[in-house]
Amino acid sequence: MVPLYAARMDDLKPGDLVLVECGACGHDGLIHPSALPSLGLGPDERVVDMAPRLRCRDCDAKGEGRRID
Repeated sequence: MVPLYAARMDDLKPGDLVLVECGACGHDGLIHPSALPSLGLGPDERVVDMAPRLRCRDCDAKGEGRRID
């Protein structure tokens, strides 16, 4: 198993989920790997690089995402 800080998008399996928290309001959500191509992330990019590209569903803040697990 690859540590999450080193994991690439290609390392995620179909059953994996990534938990991300909004730094502005604290809302958290799960992201399925099938949704990741819509974020513009390629298979060789790191999972931790996705968080700043997200927009919170609750407060609409963009770039406040923090990857948790």
